[in-house]
Amino acid sequence: MTLLREIQTLLERTYAPVPINLETCLIGESRCAALNRLAGVEAEGLAPAGRTFLRQAGDSLYVAIFYSRPVIAELEENDPRRALNERNISALITFIEEIAHGVQAALLFHEGEREIDSEAYARNLETQARIDTYLVLSKFAHLLCGDPIPRSVGAWLRRQLFDDSHRRFATARLRARYGAAQRCALAFLRHLRRVPPAGRHQVLREFRALSWPQKISSVRARANR
Repeated sequence: MTLLREIQTLLERTYAPVPINLETCLIGESRCAALNRLAGVEAEGLAPAGRTFLRQAGDSLYVAIFYSRPVIAELEENDPRRALNERNISALITFIEEIAHGVQAALLFHEGEREIDSEAYARNLETQARIDTYLVLSKFAHLLCGDPIPRSVGAWLRRQLFDDSHRRFATARLRARYGAAQRCALAFLRHLRRVPPAGRHQVLREFRALSWPQKISSVRARANR
């Protein structure tokens, strides 16, 4: 099984199956460039290492995923299923995030979400991508290090994923979007760590089903307790 398929399967087991094989959604550089032009000027400021494009046509959602050559080359040369290290962690984060975007977009669309161009939708998707990426990274760490994950490893994963890279986006809108998504994801993960292991799966599913305003309300309510 390919790395992409393994990660998609893991996310589907966590939430629900989706009627799409994301391996068939991969695109190359020329197609990515064309879709970037269609996406508008602001899209040019997004990270070039990986992109997920969404398009609605009638009652169908079309997904396209792009990975840069350096991302693919690093993961092929330094398989994260064998080791997580300073070389492959950035590429792996990019790889997981785009898969998470595809899975979550498909789930939302199936549930009736059609406002795929709204800022609230984008923030919701980015929040879930951060949560899902951390969960997948933790799964890799469990497989490589055993259970429980050493605290130093968990702290390293959080530093790699929840950094200050969102502050380097060119526009205030993108800085605000990714900053808000990161804060929301971190707040939820702090809560999740306090949930007994037997109840975490249900808590994850319930939070995933919330809209962006509901997610914000949820984490704020917990912070004020």
